[in-house]
Amino acid sequence: MKIGYIDGNRLRRALIVGAERLMERAAQLNAINVFPVPDGDTGTNMASTARSIAIALRHSGPLPLGSSLRTAADSALAGARGNSGAILAQFIQGLAEELGEEIRITTRRFAGALRAASARTRAALGKPREGTIITLLDDWALAAEKEAAASDDFLVVLGRAHDAAEASLARTTELLPELKKAGVVDAGAQGFFHVLEGIMAFIAGGRLRDIGARFRHPGPSTERAASAEAQAATVVTADAMSPEAGHPGLEASVLAAAGEAGNYRFCTEFFANALSETGAIDLPSLRAALESLGDSLVVAGSSRRLRVHIHTNRPSVVFRLASSFGELSAMKVDDMELQRRIVARSGRTCALLIDSAVDLPDDERLELLVERVPVQVELAGRRWLDRDGLRPEEFVSLLHAMPSAQPSTSQPSPADFARKFDLLLASAREVVYVGIAEVLSGTLEGGRRSGAERARAAGKPGAVSVLDSRSISVGAALVARRAAQAAAAGADGAAVLRVAKEAAAACRLLVAVPELAGLIRSGRLGAVKGLVLRAFGLRPLLGLDKEGRPIAVGLYAGARRGIPAILASLARSLPRGRGIEALVAHVDAPESASALAKAIEKGWKTRGPVKVTSVCPALAAHAGLGALVLAYLPTAPGGEG
Repeated sequence: MKIGYIDGNRLRRALIVGAERLMERAAQLNAINVFPVPDGDTGTNMASTARSIAIALRHSGPLPLGSSLRTAADSALAGARGNSGAILAQFIQGLAEELGEEIRITTRRFAGALRAASARTRAALGKPREGTIITLLDDWALAAEKEAAASDDFLVVLGRAHDAAEASLARTTELLPELKKAGVVDAGAQGFFHVLEGIMAFIAGGRLRDIGARFRHPGPSTERAASAEAQAATVVTADAMSPEAGHPGLEASVLAAAGEAGNYRFCTEFFANALSETGAIDLPSLRAALESLGDSLVVAGSSRRLRVHIHTNRPSVVFRLASSFGELSAMKVDDMELQRRIVARSGRTCALLIDSAVDLPDDERLELLVERVPVQVELAGRRWLDRDGLRPEEFVSLLHAMPSAQPSTSQPSPADFARKFDLLLASAREVVYVGIAEVLSGTLEGGRRSGAERARAAGKPGAVSVLDSRSISVGAALVARRAAQAAAAGADGAAVLRVAKEAAAACRLLVAVPELAGLIRSGRLGAVKGLVLRAFGLRPLLGLDKEGRPIAVGLYAGARRGIPAILASLARSLPRGRGIEALVAHVDAPESASALAKAIEKGWKTRGPVKVTSVCPALAAHAGLGALVLAYLPTAPGGEG
């Protein structure tokens, strides 16, 4: 049988099968992900891209070839995640730009478009590395062009180009030292090869319903797939492949070979849209500006709308710089070092998730493997990712620069929640999400809905539990700390919840608020009451009721008297000399916070030094400049809880 042309319907169905083939193999791709960093999410990221393509094409129905490609390109850009996902999206975007007006194509037209799309994809990368997906794209396109010059049969051209892609995939191990040391091929290249497998299976077989059986029962046309899967399986432990684990992890030997997460810690992504309907984003200038801030840069899309991926140590700087080129949306920051450690511990019984309004110090989050989903902060007409895209010190600078600005907050997006739950459910049997008081925010309910949905999608219904800490800031952090310590010790979800509930019932929070504007603006302190307090030079000392609502527990005179007021209230609740576990947070008051921590260490029996952290921007917007926060848990005389 000869296939002399490809039309829109044939291309649409082939892309659906290719995308689904990639989605089926996401776990194996995660297992061999060691470049550019061994964070174990290449399969998940590429599958997200593929899933968007498959859903969009299934819903679109039959279209002309160019229209099908534009649909695939738009959906790929919207669903792209990670370095390889962004590269895949850019490649399809390049094909759409080349073939967007075509109804049907010949082998020569197709091969020429492949070469052009591959070149555009390479140009979208900041520093292309040979031995990755870009090498396979080039080799596949070059082989297709060579074969198309001699044959007008798609079966011949695609079959031989497929063989060249397989050889290119095998070469990735030799081209990149990181891959050679780990003994694996590049995960991104392997992912694209799975797409080619699906396309070939459909082109050769022609019926969607037959493709699943073709993959499940390897024959001559799928021997290469079986070989690739065997290679992936060599780095997956038996325990990691168990049904209970739900996701293969990286073997210690592969992680050791891959090393640490590299020079840059944060995987940062966003969409940028042109600032006006007739405007355009200056792509060369944007790329040049971003290249100095990190590596693994991909600028995928067009001058009207694009997706950017970069590994950096300064996500907030990346966002601020990019916002001068276009309007940003769908911003995302992942801590690759934390993800690397989480993947290395795949198969854990229970994992912990918090939101950014839970002010757990970063060193503890990393040590205890606690993932975080960002609340969103709006200020001066722009939206920021709390902590991830707007650090506390940067928020304070903005408040000083814009004293009349009125910040507001909103809960994490469903996509932000889904990504974090997916990561944790892939590495642990259960997940517990500890959030701030539900009476103060809808964030907890958002996490409850998303957690249940993602658990069902992962085939683990009921695996996600949600706990209302009935506190905020470092109060919620103390509850999360206790829960994370229990999870780290191997406790299951029920035991972790029990520990967290006990901590939530015992935890107390005190907040000294020298500036009243934030409380008045948020509605937590009436305007008239605020005027009265100001008139007499008084400030409120706040606590929380049993549900987590702020209540006044005292007053103090003068903005500088917050520390004595907190210590006096603490002494009434817990006499000096008693055991205490405490955390201190502040808004632009590091010296006062340090003095408060030292006073607690001197007057009570603490579990080591009392840590000091910054209040996240989402809460600092309400507490105001100079605020001091103390959270504490009574402990036994020997210092044990």
